[in-house]
Amino acid sequence: MRKKFEFSTKSRVALTFLAIFFSISFVIMAGSKTENIAVPQSEKNHAIQTATSWPPSPARKPSLDQLAEQSSREEVIFDRLNTIINNINVLKNELEDKTILLNKAKTEKEKTTILNEIDEINQLIKEQENAFEVIQTGGLDLAKVDDSQDKIFDWQKNLLEILQPIMNELHQYTEDKRKVIQLQNKIAFYQSQIEDSNKALEKMARINKEGLEEAALDRFRKVKKKWDNLLEDSKHQLGVVEMQLDGMIAAEIEKEVSIGDHIQQFVLGRGATILMAVLAAVLVFFSMSLVWNAIMWVSTRNRNGELSYFQRLAHLVYRTMMVLFSIATIFYVLDQRNDQVLVGIAVLVLIVAIWALKNSVPRYINELQTILNAGPVREGERILYNGVPMKIDRLNFYTRLTNPAMPELRVRLPLSELNTYVSRPYTDEEPWFPCKEGDFVLLSNGWCLKVKCITPEHVQLTLGNGTMPQIYPVQDFIEACPKNLSEGFIVVSVIGIDYKYQPRCTTDIPGIFREGIRKGLLQENYGHAIKDLLVYFNQANSSSLDYKIVAVLDGSAAGNYNDIVRDLQRFAVDVCNQQQWNIPFNQVVVHQADNAHN
Repeated sequence: MRKKFEFSTKSRVALTFLAIFFSISFVIMAGSKTENIAVPQSEKNHAIQTATSWPPSPARKPSLDQLAEQSSREEVIFDRLNTIINNINVLKNELEDKTILLNKAKTEKEKTTILNEIDEINQLIKEQENAFEVIQTGGLDLAKVDDSQDKIFDWQKNLLEILQPIMNELHQYTEDKRKVIQLQNKIAFYQSQIEDSNKALEKMARINKEGLEEAALDRFRKVKKKWDNLLEDSKHQLGVVEMQLDGMIAAEIEKEVSIGDHIQQFVLGRGATILMAVLAAVLVFFSMSLVWNAIMWVSTRNRNGELSYFQRLAHLVYRTMMVLFSIATIFYVLDQRNDQVLVGIAVLVLIVAIWALKNSVPRYINELQTILNAGPVREGERILYNGVPMKIDRLNFYTRLTNPAMPELRVRLPLSELNTYVSRPYTDEEPWFPCKEGDFVLLSNGWCLKVKCITPEHVQLTLGNGTMPQIYPVQDFIEACPKNLSEGFIVVSVIGIDYKYQPRCTTDIPGIFREGIRKGLLQENYGHAIKDLLVYFNQANSSSLDYKIVAVLDGSAAGNYNDIVRDLQRFAVDVCNQQQWNIPFNQVVVHQADNAHN
């Protein structure tokens, strides 16, 4: 009776690890097991085809050689049919004998044994009859129609059938080793038996038989004869087993193949099969991918690559079909190469992959929502990645993020990480970053530095000549409130004169300051960048009359910011010297300190 296999959860886990073990074991031993690869289907059904190919077609008259060959094939088929009938008759005779023994059996154990043997004989008869019918009908087996009705699908049984070729391969690979071990165990057993027999006979030889009565002496002789026979039989069996072991070792030496031959056999056998399957799958995948890319280019070229919901859904379905067709291609190639072991391993790898991915289903559902543009992040919206605003350029399994202010800055994120963000729409007026590479920025500490490099992780700043590079994390850089001077800037400076010029302080003095300072600035190398210059009375200070100087420049002079700050004070003092205006001592001290600080 057949036992039903009931798989518990632990059994399924064990089966998964066994599958991985079988796959690794197969790779090790596959090199020398290539005899059954790439057997054409026509050779398997050679007898069936020859049985159905007679008589020849009247359209072409066969030659004498063809007639002889056809006649020889017919004789082979007739011999097979006659042999099958003879086998059936022998089995039926044996069945009758077993039936007679069943009627004579007295115990239940004997009846059970005989019934099992009768079942086996009936099965053999049925198989012989089916074989006869298959040859007679040219390969048509009608029995499979009856067997296909009302069958219950048993995945455990089917999985074991898939595993069977792998187990057979492993069994065949280790068969010689196991036979050698069995013979070695038998040799050890018979040697131990011979040693025990010799010890027993030595003890018997030391016994004085004269003191034994006739009955005891007769029994003594029988026991001794038994041990003598055992000793002789053990010696005989030991010699036979040693001969078998020597023969197997000699046969293995003759069949021994070098590592190079193993590699060559694997490359020409299963290695070629694996390579063909992988190349075919890759070809199918990329061919379908190129077709889909062409379709998407045609359908979205007038919409800047934007996809509708249904196009995204079709893209997802098509991608799934690409994977399924690629997997099916692998199985098709393995089936055409008729390597059931590789088919079994491919099935096991697929099962292990599905088993490993089953716990990730909720995450995959969220990623599918994102692909369909229905998740927490949407295409064309804005997220904050490491403190840098980034635009979601195109949703895909690997999504590309860009920053419009820095076209060279690109980030590629997988869906698993992208789903940890929440995007939002943006307006055209929103800034994407305080600056770009090559700009000059003024930090909150008063330093004017040039932006040399910007990445999602850090910003590198240098002096205007590229020296003294400093690296700021993006967050620290933004917290420093940088002012972008390359977009245009103003420089403000203050100068004070003595109170004795009070009658003129709001009339002609501001104009004199403006003309003198402007004349000096225009002579500098940044003079072309001056857009405006303002000088006006600011306040009546405790010891001076203060004037505020405001210079407005475009971004081309950003690199000269520190020079401009110093030059405003320098040209203002030059004007005072030219006009012989006194600068109060306190004012000079205060502004010199401010300039030193700047």
